[in-house]
Amino acid sequence: MNDDVTQVLEIKGLSGGYGKVPILHGIEFAVAENEVVGILGHNGMGKTTLLKMLMGFLPGRVGTIRFHSTEINRMSPNERAGLGLGYVPQGRGIFPQLTVRDNLRFAWHEYAGSSESEVMESVLSDFPRLRPLMDREGGALSGGEQQLLALARCLMGDPEFLLLDEPTEGIQPSIIEEMGETLLALRKSRGLSILLVEQNFDFISDLSDRVLVLERGRITGELSKTDLSDQAKVDQFLGFGAARSTRGQANTRPDTQAAQPTSTKSQAVSATQPTAANVVTNMTIKRPTLSQMRDMANRFGMNLSDEDLEEYREIIEPYMQAYDRLDAMPDYLPEVRYPRSPGHFPNPTENLLNAWYVKTEVRGAPDGKLRGKRIAIKDTICLAGVPMMNGSSIMEGYTPEIDATIVTRMLDAGAVITGKAHCENFCLSGGSHTNAKGPIHNPWKRGYMAGGSSGGSAALVAAGEVDMAIAGDQGGSIRIPSSNCGVYGMKPTHGLVPYTGAMPIEQTIDHLGPVTNTVADNALLLEVLAGEDGLDPRQYKPTVYSYTEALGRGAHGMRIGVLTEGFGHENSEADVDGKVRQAADRFRELGARVEEVSIPEHYTAMDAWTAITLEGLQDGMMWGNSTGTNYRGLFLPSMTDHMSQWQGRADELSHSLKACMFVGEHFQRQYRGRFYGKGQNIMRLCNERYLAALKQYDLLLMPTLPIKPQPHPPADCSLSLYVQRAFEMVPNTAPFNGGLPAMSIPCGLSDGLPIGMMLVGPHYGEMKIYQAADAFEQSGDWRNM
Repeated sequence: MNDDVTQVLEIKGLSGGYGKVPILHGIEFAVAENEVVGILGHNGMGKTTLLKMLMGFLPGRVGTIRFHSTEINRMSPNERAGLGLGYVPQGRGIFPQLTVRDNLRFAWHEYAGSSESEVMESVLSDFPRLRPLMDREGGALSGGEQQLLALARCLMGDPEFLLLDEPTEGIQPSIIEEMGETLLALRKSRGLSILLVEQNFDFISDLSDRVLVLERGRITGELSKTDLSDQAKVDQFLGFGAARSTRGQANTRPDTQAAQPTSTKSQAVSATQPTAANVVTNMTIKRPTLSQMRDMANRFGMNLSDEDLEEYREIIEPYMQAYDRLDAMPDYLPEVRYPRSPGHFPNPTENLLNAWYVKTEVRGAPDGKLRGKRIAIKDTICLAGVPMMNGSSIMEGYTPEIDATIVTRMLDAGAVITGKAHCENFCLSGGSHTNAKGPIHNPWKRGYMAGGSSGGSAALVAAGEVDMAIAGDQGGSIRIPSSNCGVYGMKPTHGLVPYTGAMPIEQTIDHLGPVTNTVADNALLLEVLAGEDGLDPRQYKPTVYSYTEALGRGAHGMRIGVLTEGFGHENSEADVDGKVRQAADRFRELGARVEEVSIPEHYTAMDAWTAITLEGLQDGMMWGNSTGTNYRGLFLPSMTDHMSQWQGRADELSHSLKACMFVGEHFQRQYRGRFYGKGQNIMRLCNERYLAALKQYDLLLMPTLPIKPQPHPPADCSLSLYVQRAFEMVPNTAPFNGGLPAMSIPCGLSDGLPIGMMLVGPHYGEMKIYQAADAFEQSGDWRNM
């Protein structure tokens, strides 16, 4: 930058992040008067974090931020706004219940320099599209209109510097073009400087005087206006496929014409070449270099010359063009039906248990089975426009663009989604101590485990902050926190509830289910959740019932088998086993036939689950970036992209996940995956043994966990204690992730902490479980048992 140019914003050595999690590292750049600077990079590289620091929503640990030579590091966001900084956040941040007019009025400040009406008239002259919409609620606008409103609202404070975060996200191309023209006009008429965070390459290159490339919290390159039209230079920094494109095939850069293969051998695949109707006019996919081809050949164990590799590069060009065309197409994702705001991250005073990740309020249909029910969802589940981190710093900064199937079903039934509940780091813990934002506390005793991985869901229900919650379960993660927190948690039959739109661990053990304070609410919520959606490969024609019809039938005549192998584990606590046996006696009092039953394969099932989970998660969740292949269903490429960052940030993974990865990788590499297959076969055998017993009995009964909630390990604990606290409680829960339904029911207190009893039924036997659970609940207050 020339020395005679006036620098409006200057950043030097800026570093920081969220709590103890570093995101930005030594950021340095400046923006001149009337200059537009773009920041381009993948999701999760720190772009949004940078804007939040510049606006004062996040503190910078080190470094300085100067605005017109004034250091603003210690200023609040409103003080910075008063100086002339304007901020339009990712997700727009408008008030959906307020009209366009009231959204604009709410944003006016005295420092705008004119009266409210004068400023509003000036803003509307720049945004004529908003004039006929003034009395329409913000939530009723299209995504593009909401983004225009967010820009207009920002200008109500008459800023001279705009911070824009992903303004084209989820916007149709015509609105993107209009927005670009509006911003260029505002720059000229108002003399604005703009710092623009974007992933849309066309948009950012059209508007920006220069573009900074942000990668893993560091600025790794700068592209001038001339560089932006040179694909070779763009590829040098990020590859053309790293950014979205507005134009698709509409425009062609002179240096990106598709090369036509000329060799004789390349014609052997001419059947795959594009016809005149679908010729590639924009090569957005980065082609493999000779060096990359050689690396791949080495990994495959192939001995190929450079001449062979060059010929293969020609041969695969038609396939590359298929990817070009695929990249240019819009994705086919479910419609988001209900308006919402991105919500907010609660401060400690409104998040005493650290159970919330983000609070929001998404209102569904005006009536339905769940009318007015306030529901929290585990932060593995997609809620469009609302941040999601799955307990991990690696996923932090990701915002999904779809609602999970079960979210849509709950909203259609009249529910209110009140936010995302904290969970364990990538869900690899039955404790509640591995979340990147800190431990989740047990509502009965602070400093103790709420249980995992769905600890936030159960804690919020137990604390009365929500009516219901959704949890996930791969080894007990619905039932463990339900037991620890004294609430009702149902892991339904595998495939009964669609998993579509939730981050997986391993398809054959993934479950979603309800957590509630009463059996009746649990059955009601499952009625809304259950059934095929046509998008989840885990589902195989599930049998669905009206589960609330099981209530009130009583336990008289039911046959309950008390599983001998569910008691007396190495770490079993006597008071836990004792309380659960007392609960079994109560069923006798209620008229059930209760008998001991032995299934030695219960221990074997734990070993089979270990192989399935650890090898499966390494193959699908880690190397497959939570997506994998070889199945049909709904895929979310944005989630895949964000998850892929773990490969450059593996040190940030939790100790419990690292331990699992070592085992999974070893057995996949050294034993070729044979034990995964054997584990699946043995789990099938174990299920046959359970089902044989369930022909004699309606249900099996045992402790949900062998132990009561344990204290959180200290921050400086050994790796061994950290991992022990993550997995010590699963010997009864994990065996039933082979597919059978199982529910944790609170059955007593000891040392002021809840104890849970688990009931297990046959496939699609949820009705029997609810019948028995309701009879037990109605027999007396479990707290006094």
